Amino acid sequence: MNRKSIRRAFTLIELLVVIAIIAILIGLLLPAVQKVREAAARIRCQNNLKQMGLGMMNYESAYGGFPPSRTTVTPQHSWSVALLPFIEQTNSFNLYDYAVDWNNPKNYPAIQTQLKLFNCPSVRKQNRFDTTISSQPACGDYNVISQIHWFVGANCIGNPVFKSTMPDTEPIAVGALQKDGITKIAMITDGTSNTIMVTEDGGRPEYYDKLRQENPPAMVAAAAKAASKREGGWADPGGAFSLDGSNPDGTHPGGCSLNCSNDSEIYSFHFGGANAVYVDGSVRFLRSSMDLCTLAKLVTRAGGEVIDGD
Repeated sequence: MNRKSIRRAFTLIELLVVIAIIAILIGLLLPAVQKVREAAARIRCQNNLKQMGLGMMNYESAYGGFPPSRTTVTPQHSWSVALLPFIEQTNSFNLYDYAVDWNNPKNYPAIQTQLKLFNCPSVRKQNRFDTTISSQPACGDYNVISQIHWFVGANCIGNPVFKSTMPDTEPIAVGALQKDGITKIAMITDGTSNTIMVTEDGGRPEYYDKLRQENPPAMVAAAAKAASKREGGWADPGGAFSLDGSNPDGTHPGGCSLNCSNDSEIYSFHFGGANAVYVDGSVRFLRSSMDLCTLAKLVTRAGGEVIDGD
């Protein structure tokens, strides 16, 4: 009797079904992998800010106050340089010459050094340099939020001091760190757990909008109209920014609190918000849904406001 041969191969249809199933499984797996990666990057970002908060505490113990947000008279420096010895960056600090401005050629070896601590791993472009200026400093994604803009204070707090001619040294509007002088803890009357010290403004000097689009025309045009400068260097004393509130396309003023524009606003590449370290050293996640006025109260150190909600 003739025996029928035994078939041991897949048919084309069976092969296609297997491939389709594998493709579906990969499609389901990729978003999960991306979420895990982002969660890990967000934790690393929080750890960066935690180290800065601890460094600030150590600086305060050594000098009796927190460093100036920036110095406006020659020689000009940023808070970040003063913090270097307290965040285990002594080698970079030793390269820096405090007798000259931060962007003096003598300081190029220091300010052009990429410091991992100042870079959030979620930002798309790592190891950036600010090529918009001649010193081409290495960029960072964290900075001091120095004050609230007068129109934010006028709308949110209502104090008559908030007007277009208000000096940027007005205590009620200034943030945790002040320019040209140290800030003693006693000056932070709103409470160390209610005052933001350093937060994210990621991706500079490139522009990003609410949808993470790079260099959208509306933002570029708005910045050009306002003669905006986008200092991205971690050592740049002009990198500190105020809370203006921005529209999703980057125009000012607006009603958006954060993650709407990185044009000198709180901005991150995390989904749903941005990280910040408070004066007490705690790191918290600021949600994009946060009310602008609530955020304004968290920025000022001596506004006397009552914080409602998160």
